[in-house]
Amino acid sequence: MIDLAACDVVFLSFDEPNAEAHFAHLAAAVPRTRRVHGVRGFDAAHRRAGEIATSAHVFTVDADNLVTDPGFFAGRLDLSPRDLGSVLSFSARNAINGLEYGNGGVKLWPRATLLGLRTHEHAGRPEAAVDFCWTVPYFQINRVLSEVHVTGTPAQAFRAGFREGVKLNLGGGRLAYDVHPDLPRGEALLRHVGAANHERLRIWCSVGIDVAHGDWALLGARLGCAMVALDGFDPARVADYGWFARFWQEEILPAHDTEAGRRAAIARLGRRLRAELGLALADLDAEASAFVRSIYRGRRASGPMPVV
Repeated sequence: MIDLAACDVVFLSFDEPNAEAHFAHLAAAVPRTRRVHGVRGFDAAHRRAGEIATSAHVFTVDADNLVTDPGFFAGRLDLSPRDLGSVLSFSARNAINGLEYGNGGVKLWPRATLLGLRTHEHAGRPEAAVDFCWTVPYFQINRVLSEVHVTGTPAQAFRAGFREGVKLNLGGGRLAYDVHPDLPRGEALLRHVGAANHERLRIWCSVGIDVAHGDWALLGARLGCAMVALDGFDPARVADYGWFARFWQEEILPAHDTEAGRRAAIARLGRRLRAELGLALADLDAEASAFVRSIYRGRRASGPMPVV
């Protein structure tokens, strides 16, 4: 049994445009919330959260996350002893496309795990370079505690879409096409990432044009997917803040500074992903996008995730 009211809560922010509003909202509802701000690197920021916390288990809340169920932080969680050492990942609803899964959601960490992290920019092996979930014990819980807002600015929207477009081509920290080099790429992708993540990738690449800056997220998701699946892009780069800033300023923003240009690029990438990856994507107008998001109820996955 974990007494959640005794667990420290740490809000992690770097450059998110909605960070101040989300922090104020969380701190008002959960006054014990602490904050780590401006620490460069995913691994470093999370280890810093472990350093400022004192409880055996620690909640982390990303800055683009608006907590919608603050009462949960005052409850108790009955957990099997075998899972007490796992990171508990709670689902979040993504405001741009309606997906509900662990991406961006609240996490409950054993403090010892935070202090011993060696992932992302400090990864010692490739599987740890892109996400935490493949090299530390993770347990997915399908209770939605928050809503993720990633379209505050064009840069934030593009970055969020690009990262997921890349990450959803991986399973166990490895690219589908490295694991199944002899299969057609579309077949390798589905076999390796599974039906749920395959569907999430399609949703990221199809839904959101009706949201402010949603075209940037769609562009990012389709471009990230194409670059990693078809062009040999190194997925570890999505954890490199410096590379991403240069990529945005020097390549993406100058090439896509008009709405018409972005729409054309989104359509062009869609044709390529359908033809070369067999990815069934939809080019939705604003009305259709809003409708899909309003009715979509995605696949649910829960339980322990494999550690490699």
